[in-house]
Amino acid sequence: MSAQLRSELLKARTTRTAAGLLLCAVALTLLGVFVEGLSGTAAELARAKQQRLLLGAGSSGAGFFATFAGLVAVTAEFRYGTIRPTLLAEPRRRVVLAAKLAAAVPVGIVFAVVCLGLSFAAGLAILAARHAVVVLTTGDLAALALGSVAATALGAVLGVAVGALIRNQLAAVLAVVAYAFLVDAIVFAAVPSVGRFLPGKAGDALSGRPVDDLLSPSAGGAVLVAWTIALVALAAVRSDRSDV
Repeated sequence: MSAQLRSELLKARTTRTAAGLLLCAVALTLLGVFVEGLSGTAAELARAKQQRLLLGAGSSGAGFFATFAGLVAVTAEFRYGTIRPTLLAEPRRRVVLAAKLAAAVPVGIVFAVVCLGLSFAAGLAILAARHAVVVLTTGDLAALALGSVAATALGAVLGVAVGALIRNQLAAVLAVVAYAFLVDAIVFAAVPSVGRFLPGKAGDALSGRPVDDLLSPSAGGAVLVAWTIALVALAAVRSDRSDV
């Protein structure tokens, strides 16, 4: 297991795809910060809710693209045929899957730390430039940061699980995009009492996003963990029973 984990971490550090996805997450973070920071009035920026949206803008981009990083870690192996030498070196499929899942956690943490650091720095600079007093406490900021890091790490793990379930890379990417922008958003808008239990909205709750009808951060975290466990279990069964 340790050798396979080192191999997966090496792949994550050296592939251009992961770096490209991180750059996309950074770009989306900057866009979110400037939209939140420049579209409202100074009075609106002085409110706690608006400051949560501004400083937490990095959580959305980090979580979205960390999910793709986890997904690509699996689907790229099937796309390019490298899954065969991987399984020749380590024939226990669950060990390979477990190593990919474990490697996804630090990848998600890196995405979250980079994007949150950027949104905090840019957001605080905008607040200072617009003469808006920071009303969030140190505890609020810590909860926002820790929740976002946890949600992003779980998002990367979910990406690995989805990639193991839908091995075709294009199909897996389209499925995640369709879920994020159609299923998750539409169900939550139409039936919030149901939509808030979906993985995306549970992640938003864990991240501390100030959106009406979301679960509490602790409840959102529990729901997201439950979804992660369920999809990982399905991915393990799929891995055991399918040819490569």
